[in-house]
Formats: sequence, structure tokens, C-alpha cells
Amino acid sequence: MTTTAPRRELLLAAAADLFATRGYHAVGIDDIGAAAGITGPGVYRHFASKQALLQSLCELAVGRMVEAARHTEGLEALVDLHVDFVVRERALIRVWLREQWTLDKEARRSSLVHLRAYEEVWREALSARRPDLARDQVALVVSAVLGMLNTTSHVESALSAEDRRTSLRAVALAALLP
Repeated sequence: MTTTAPRRELLLAAAADLFATRGYHAVGIDDIGAAAGITGPGVYRHFASKQALLQSLCELAVGRMVEAARHTEGLEALVDLHVDFVVRERALIRVWLREQWTLDKEARRSSLVHLRAYEEVWREALSARRPDLARDQVALVVSAVLGMLNTTSHVESALSAEDRRTSLRAVALAALLP
């Protein structure tokens, strides 16, 4: 973590790393503050609560994916985008996968709406390439591929980031295209 980044981003990065490795409930505000180079109570100048910090992380994860996908054309480009995100933002994906259930009901609903929008971009791209699949089949394949890619954030690997990208891209495209 660099100290030149704005404090809010430092706190988000610190929380993502801590939540990803130790879990939301095992991390305290003092832990997050210390990891970002401030006191625990200093966190409250940027986030109303630990729950608000988690909500920001989950919104960041899904929001980044949706926004980028809306500006991406083609199935291969979507695969590249998601694979890169999973490799580059491993901690953020891990937090979102594991801790989204800790969010309050409204935040979970918002996250789900964004996720459905993201999946819809993928379904449209896959439908264009796979007219042989019915709508329900397209939805299932998209969910399966995204789930597979996302869960690799929990897998420890000695592969370099570039080798992970190459391997994940090949597996995703094999599952999507005949």
C-alpha cells in the first residue's frame, strides 16, 4: 500500500486484504486503521461503520465489473475483462463472495441488482455467439462460468498472474464456446 493514495482508498485496500484473509467478523476497526496507518477511530472519518466499509467494498467489486462490462464488446473481451479482474482484484472478489451475506438486506439487494445487470451483458454476448442455446441454458452457462472464475480467488497458486490469466481464459472459453 502506498501512502500517496487517498486515505479512503488506503482504508478500502486494507479492509479488503484483512477481510479476505481473516474474515469480516475477525477484523476490528482498530485492525483496519492500523493497516492503513491511522488509529481505529480515524476510520470513522471516512466510513460510518465497519458495515459501511464492507458495503463500499462490495459495491466497488460489482460496480467495477458492471461499468467495465457495459463498455466491452464481444464474448472474448468480456472473458478477458473478468479474468483480469479476478486475477488483479483477488482480495476484493474474495470479500464479495464470502462476505456479501453479512450486508444488510438493502445492500444485498442492491448488490444483486448490479450482479444481474452484469450477467445480462454476458448473456447477450453469449446468445449472439451461441444461437443453439435456449435463454435458460445461456443463463445457466453464464452463471457457471462466472462462478468458476470468481471462486479461483480462493485458490492459492504458484502460477504467475499472466499464467493464471492465460489458463483461466482458456477454461472459460472452452466452457462457453463449442
